[in-house]
Amino acid sequence: MRLPQNLLAAVKKCILNSMFCVTPHHIALAKIIFLREFKTMYRRTALGPLWALLYPAAFLMVFIFFRLLFGLGNPEGVPMIPFLFSGLMNWLLFSSIVMSVHPALVSNVSILKKIPVNPLVFVGAGAMMPLTTYAVYLALLEGIAMFYGYYPSMHHIVLPLLGLTVAAFAVGLGLLVAALGLYRTDIIQVLPVVIQLGMFATPIFFSAAIVPEKLRWAITINPIAHCVNMFRDVLFNQTWPDWSTWGVTLLVIAVVWAIALPLFLRTTRYLADMY
Repeated sequence: MRLPQNLLAAVKKCILNSMFCVTPHHIALAKIIFLREFKTMYRRTALGPLWALLYPAAFLMVFIFFRLLFGLGNPEGVPMIPFLFSGLMNWLLFSSIVMSVHPALVSNVSILKKIPVNPLVFVGAGAMMPLTTYAVYLALLEGIAMFYGYYPSMHHIVLPLLGLTVAAFAVGLGLLVAALGLYRTDIIQVLPVVIQLGMFATPIFFSAAIVPEKLRWAITINPIAHCVNMFRDVLFNQTWPDWSTWGVTLLVIAVVWAIALPLFLRTTRYLADMY
């Protein structure tokens, strides 16, 4: 497949003395790849980017059905729509980034075969779309929250930071999955199932307060669950997040990165020879 001239030009600028540092040229290449993927995603669609809004709307309808079917309560007393959407948007950010890392590497192998490029550029480009969509969802959520009487306050400045925390964990986990998946693709095949099961172990469409005591451990060890709970506390209770919980979550993310990044950099050295 012939690469566009502007993409090749950006790739040529990515020749560096060090293979694993990020420069403005890398950022430029990531932007070009992002725009290419954005155009490809919505090419020949009648609704275009509106699909990004219809996707969570479909999830919301399913979640509402399940809540009504099983009679799930909401001890916090928060209206159902903003409660569900606040959890769903964070989960979609997490799952989209985790699922994007391996395809981002494989789809850009043609670039690596021509010129050595920092593989983290492809990971960053793959994460741009979920982050952009998340920003739109956050603005939409603020509007929904105001409709239900939850008006913005100074506490809301941490909401994007909590989103970045979710993204950081997702990228770290995605690096680990991609590094292992380059040698054993079984993990890539089973990843969508694991992601779906993980959603039921995270308080997305239910409140963490209704989880039985004997199952609370599943919430305790889940960084995304803590991020969702802190996000909802800030949004609906107008309070600052629990700093100690946030700190522990960041520590867990740092450990994941400490394991995943060296493994990822080591395995991707031979990526161009594997595909």
